[in-house]
Amino acid sequence: MRLMVPLLLLAAFSVAGAAVTHPFATNYTNDILRLAKAAHIKAYMGEDPDRACDNFYDFACGNWPRLHPARIHNHKTNYLEELQELYIPQDADMLKSSARSADSSADRILKNFFNSCCLQANDTRSALTAVLLEATDFRGGWPEIRVPSWYQYEYDWLKVVATLKRQLGVDIFIGLDVIVDYKEEHMHRIKLGAPALPLGQRRHYLDGRYQGTRDLYRRSIQQKLMLYFPEQSKQWLKEVSEQVLGIEEQLAQGLPHNAALTLEQTTRQRTAADMKSAYGSYVDISRYLQLIFSDTLYVDIYETPEDYLSNLVDVIRGTPKLHLANYTIWRTLDFLDAARIPQSVQPDIWCIKLTQRHFPQQLESLFHRNYNNMQMINELQSTWTDIKRVFREDLQASERLHWLSQETRQKAISKLESLQLQFRSHDDQQLIRKLHGLQLQAKQFYPNLLAVLQWETQRRLAKLMQDPVAEDRVLHKLPHYELKSNKIQVPITFLQARFFWDPAYPNALKYGTLGVLLARQMLHGFDGEGRRYDAHGYQNNWWDYTSESSYARRSQCFQEQYAIFVQYREKPVQDKQLLRRIVADNGALDIAYRAYTKWLKNSAETMASYQRERLPLLDYSNLQLFYLAYAQLYCSDYPDTLERYEELPEQLRINAALSNSQQFTNAYSCPSGSALNARFKCTLY
Repeated sequence: MRLMVPLLLLAAFSVAGAAVTHPFATNYTNDILRLAKAAHIKAYMGEDPDRACDNFYDFACGNWPRLHPARIHNHKTNYLEELQELYIPQDADMLKSSARSADSSADRILKNFFNSCCLQANDTRSALTAVLLEATDFRGGWPEIRVPSWYQYEYDWLKVVATLKRQLGVDIFIGLDVIVDYKEEHMHRIKLGAPALPLGQRRHYLDGRYQGTRDLYRRSIQQKLMLYFPEQSKQWLKEVSEQVLGIEEQLAQGLPHNAALTLEQTTRQRTAADMKSAYGSYVDISRYLQLIFSDTLYVDIYETPEDYLSNLVDVIRGTPKLHLANYTIWRTLDFLDAARIPQSVQPDIWCIKLTQRHFPQQLESLFHRNYNNMQMINELQSTWTDIKRVFREDLQASERLHWLSQETRQKAISKLESLQLQFRSHDDQQLIRKLHGLQLQAKQFYPNLLAVLQWETQRRLAKLMQDPVAEDRVLHKLPHYELKSNKIQVPITFLQARFFWDPAYPNALKYGTLGVLLARQMLHGFDGEGRRYDAHGYQNNWWDYTSESSYARRSQCFQEQYAIFVQYREKPVQDKQLLRRIVADNGALDIAYRAYTKWLKNSAETMASYQRERLPLLDYSNLQLFYLAYAQLYCSDYPDTLERYEELPEQLRINAALSNSQQFTNAYSCPSGSALNARFKCTLY
């Protein structure tokens, strides 16, 4: 059966256009779609059907790591990321289309960037080498050193790296960013200190256990240098790669010993004048900032980590200027080379991801205008209405929430009524204005890349004197609750047909996926953090003391239940948002389930309607399908190189939430004593 999955999915997508235009398409079309969806679900499931009550995550997702192994790309894979993968080919089709009179100037810029990227494969090495030497202005010549004395007497490393930062945004020796102030969110601040080093943390450079990793890294430098400069001797390749690794090993001595420390724990606030006094002329921070901003800055700066710049002084003092120059041009080459299309990746896919990285809002706007799926929007709104209705009824009269005082319930109802879905959109005219002055050509990728990098860098640096706006926040890929607006932001790219639901699918799948995701975000407005913001998004703790105390007691049950999850597969779990995640996971599962059963009760109770709530190939009831769809939302695989879990791993999240659900126990007839039929079940919402 697993071999049939690609064929069934291909058949499903072949009728996609007809089914979207005519939702109630032929029975043949619906049958194919239902069969394909069933095969899709079955493909991810584990081999042992008897494990449902002991490890439901493995039961639902046991085959995911084989189909989507994290080790291949050395990063986490998960089901919800597949939604973004569907976004890519549609974007490629948009940008490959011929120029139209309706295209805005922003659309033309995106198309020129994408198409020039796809053409770069024709002549990557010579094009990038020419751009590299032009951008870095190495008058002494590189790699052939024609004027060695220039390095010794004239080479100004600080001026070179400041110029490269200003032109390309690349951090060499010094990392600089303009961030939203984590203490005062109404302003920006400069964060200055260590750049991101290729191997990452201190121990990767200095711990003997990672010697093999360092050897591989050094050889990869040699191979890349050979690609761009094949005429150079092996001795030169070896020397430069050793210089690069040696400098980074010295830089790593200024990184924190404990990589788990937060930004707040490794940061101090200082003025540029203070830093000038501390580090002198070897690392002249005042001059560095003046070269980048073309002005003398009298602002406080976040220096992070605290020991990095003092260590950098020692590195600059003790390193020959030629080595500093070699390292600088290598880091620039490596930075620009990151845009080169890998041999193992299709140009369209690579170039869409590159376009998305540099123009996320513009690309989302273009997608919205080309793939506006009103049917999916209507389904999402309908599901949202059902989710809100269940929670509203709980707040109005249910004994489930007896621990909330009547006064707090009324305020919660008021906040819930104000809480709306907001489909993320962009002001197209504003997006056009943002790109004003950016000129790109259809067939010159590296000049285009340099222009884009300079445009991005100037916009980022200019934020220092601007108030933070919404675009400074992360563009979430999934629905996301905004505390300060009391709205759930829904990205347009989330609304893709057939990923979560289709009219041909059972509604159990819709409520188990869309319903759960919406309920999770809704509950963030009523958890320990959300309760401090009122219906209008103003910071105002509207809970009374009795309700707060009851919340604390009930959440303590979850904290004790989840306290054992300090390690997973012998690696530490450090979830800073654990309680918020727990409350949302458990409450959303229950609310979405009850929304589904209410829908089922109110629909026509005929044999045909119940049969429609099941799927071929899967011998599971509609209620069992609900939980199967829910669990498969979180199918994931992690690379072996992962050192710690920043969030509670999906297997623990799914199994723990289900162990608190009596409805799940009933649906799968879990016997007393089974792992997921907990004797004491924690409940809150």
